[in-house]
Amino acid sequence: MAAGRAASEPKRRSASGWTRSLSLINPLRAVWWLFTNVRFAIVLLVAITLVSLAGVLIAQTPLNVRGDAVLEAEWLAEKEGTFGFLTSPMDAVGLFDIFHASWFSVLLAITVISTAAYVVSRFPGIWSTISRPRKRVPDRYFDQAPHRLRIEGAVDVERLEAGLRRSRYKVERWQEGEATFLFADRFQMAQLGTLLTHAAVIVFILAAVVSRVDSFSSGLFLAEGSTLPVFPVKHENQMQVELVDSYAEFAPDGQPLDYRSDLAIYRGGEEVLRCSSTVNTPCSYDGYRFYQVAYFGFGAELVVRDTATGNVIYRETLALAMRSPAAHLRIDNENGARLIDQTVVLPDTFEINDEVFHGGLIRLDDGTVLTLLLPQDADDGDELLVFDLGDSPETLRLAAGESVESGGLVFSYIGLERIPAGFALDLPLPESIDAGEPIRLQMNNVIFGTDTTSDGTNVEAPSGGGEPELTIVGLTSQAVTLSAGGALLIDGYEYKFEGQREFSGIDVRRDRSDYLIWIGAAAIVIGLMITFWVPRRRLWAKITRGGASLAGQAAGQADYTSEMRRLAVQAGAELAEETEDDD
Repeated sequence: MAAGRAASEPKRRSASGWTRSLSLINPLRAVWWLFTNVRFAIVLLVAITLVSLAGVLIAQTPLNVRGDAVLEAEWLAEKEGTFGFLTSPMDAVGLFDIFHASWFSVLLAITVISTAAYVVSRFPGIWSTISRPRKRVPDRYFDQAPHRLRIEGAVDVERLEAGLRRSRYKVERWQEGEATFLFADRFQMAQLGTLLTHAAVIVFILAAVVSRVDSFSSGLFLAEGSTLPVFPVKHENQMQVELVDSYAEFAPDGQPLDYRSDLAIYRGGEEVLRCSSTVNTPCSYDGYRFYQVAYFGFGAELVVRDTATGNVIYRETLALAMRSPAAHLRIDNENGARLIDQTVVLPDTFEINDEVFHGGLIRLDDGTVLTLLLPQDADDGDELLVFDLGDSPETLRLAAGESVESGGLVFSYIGLERIPAGFALDLPLPESIDAGEPIRLQMNNVIFGTDTTSDGTNVEAPSGGGEPELTIVGLTSQAVTLSAGGALLIDGYEYKFEGQREFSGIDVRRDRSDYLIWIGAAAIVIGLMITFWVPRRRLWAKITRGGASLAGQAAGQADYTSEMRRLAVQAGAELAEETEDDD
């Protein structure tokens, strides 16, 4: 009995040791099994797809808002009109910034780990079948293989081997007694195609990580002749971008055809690149790309000089993004000669019988001064009022497209036009001018492309032609109009209109992940091509004096039996239309 107990003790200790080992190993095996499980991978891919779809359908926090508590609060307040009481919970879980949420990063990390685990777990087995394929199969396999062929009669082994080699098979032959065996393998490396496809998923996710961590983007809005820094002012690798010239082409219907900007890139005070940038063909320098992303053609360059010192105290190109009403008027004399055909700027404001009008003056060659008025909120249906400043003014009311004769002249109101306008908020003013009201600017005789601006606002071709003119309201008691290059002197300040200028929006980007994206795209395309176009095929053959048996392995959709029949015929075998073992 004692001996029996003694004999049983080691077994108990052994069992206890295995239990301890399994308790340590099983959790790791469970995790490994989970990450290599195909169903788990499908769940991850479905989750990423649904989350990405949500990121497309749900408005995401704009780049210029993210990180600014005040702007984020204002932006979320706007979203309450759409999502109501759900806005705060959605913001708390990061649904308004999905692609920067920590849980989305965790989801991507789990997907990478799962995909990598799958590749690692499958690689040894696949590599083993590639480097050490099974060359000899049991005889019963020739009767059970999915693709098999039984040949009665003599088969020329040499011709069969030659046919296989012509079909790009690697062939091995050996003798066992009276039987000759062949093993043929084609495209054995194709089995790595599926792993290459899975590796592409990892590369894509890594590209997303690199893009998030290392990418850079900065938007610049430059006027022709101006220069702006790419980075914050204090930056060791600072670059400056100068807009040398800006171009735009438009179709007759107003659709933009092409935007182009001539740029000069500076680093360390020296010009390092001069190039042309478009929407699809950016300039490139030191890993940064300079894209044309916007265009605006209505800019007015205004220069202010202190005549006492000769110093330029103000030089700005102002974007005239507003629109002011103007009247396109024609005046002919009684002989039919054209006296006036121009778009008249209406810079002044008048109040008549509690109604506000935009007004402007026009002077005829004989010295007659006419006043034109349009309602403040004029549209195409409003009438143009025309009267002179004589002792007996005669007021004319003209609808758009209407002509009226008065005093030997024919007045034709062609229609309402909208001209570029804006404010010069920080324009230097002499002490004699009240700075209470901002200086207003209106520009006439301007056009770019054909007849439209980049934001879809149509601006008719200037009816009077000529150089652009800038009307300035607020410098003197009456509006002042300057042609390109013209100047006005007021109390020691010279105000000069240099001319119309264009703007370009330039987006400076650096994203090193694009190389990874190309690598991932190439990997997934090559992997799919290998998997579906050049699948691996293996053939085993046993040839005896009485006949031959062939068995093969190929992709499930392949008609491999037909290929085996072709090879057998090339080897001299006589086959019926169908054989009993043909499958």
